[in-house]
Amino acid sequence: MQNHLYPDHPKSVETLRHDDKSREKKICHKNWVWERDKNILVSAIHTQFAESFHPQKFVLEIYVHPDFQGQGYGTACYDYLLQELEQFDPVKLTCIVYESHKRGIRFFQDRGFVQTMKEKESSLDLTGYNPEQYQDEIDRVLMQNLRIMTLAEFRQEDADADYKVWELEREVCPDMPWTDPISIPEFDVYKQHALAHPKFNPDSWFLVLDGNHITGLSNLWKSEIEKGINTGLTGVLKKYRRKGIATALKHTCLTWAKDQGYEWIRTDNVATNTGMLSINIRVGFKFMPAWLVYEKIIKEEE
Repeated sequence: MQNHLYPDHPKSVETLRHDDKSREKKICHKNWVWERDKNILVSAIHTQFAESFHPQKFVLEIYVHPDFQGQGYGTACYDYLLQELEQFDPVKLTCIVYESHKRGIRFFQDRGFVQTMKEKESSLDLTGYNPEQYQDEIDRVLMQNLRIMTLAEFRQEDADADYKVWELEREVCPDMPWTDPISIPEFDVYKQHALAHPKFNPDSWFLVLDGNHITGLSNLWKSEIEKGINTGLTGVLKKYRRKGIATALKHTCLTWAKDQGYEWIRTDNVATNTGMLSINIRVGFKFMPAWLVYEKIIKEEE
């Protein structure tokens, strides 16, 4: 169903099964489908953000097949989800709507949801990217006695490589702009969810190291679309910022992706993250429709 609505952002059955298997038990996640003649017409989900978990804050996802939109299915799903959530005494509901889906935007606005954030997605045509043009950006970091290597390489020299990656994410992610404070789950959960993900590739996770200490990270994730790859997290420790590390990581990732034969790469950044947006714009990333975060406060937190 999701792939009918978002053909440019497809999800595989393998990925969905992994998400179900690796989801923390504390996450209140339920998915309902409405069928006709063994065909799914509608999917309705309530879930919670693992990285900004709150027991009374929920995320709503409603997917109506394009052929059946405007016939009341979305309203029926929304009402059903609210009824199911009453038992948890929710304080806030969140939904994320694709900017080009005007019907979806109006649907949630009509129900009192307000846009609180915009996540800007952009894409770069790698066939026109020239790595040599940006080699100085990488050399600037290397001349500071810092190293750049992949997670696969770091695993060969440090048995705690995965744990150190988790530690870095735990330190930098709370600085990431979001509607609620971000907190990375415990290592065992992180390892199962991220490092065992079917789209994970340790050869496309790039680290900047000061000795054996990780100072910055940028990772790439496999895409369901041929010839493309997606950017994940890019983060740098506070004391190492403004040294060109994020820029060097960006170009290291782009060079690797081009060398691997990928033709395009995508990334997304919250609209207020001007630092990363400026890096991407300078390289030549072009904006795509954004993802809009809408929220509805049910009642004030106690």
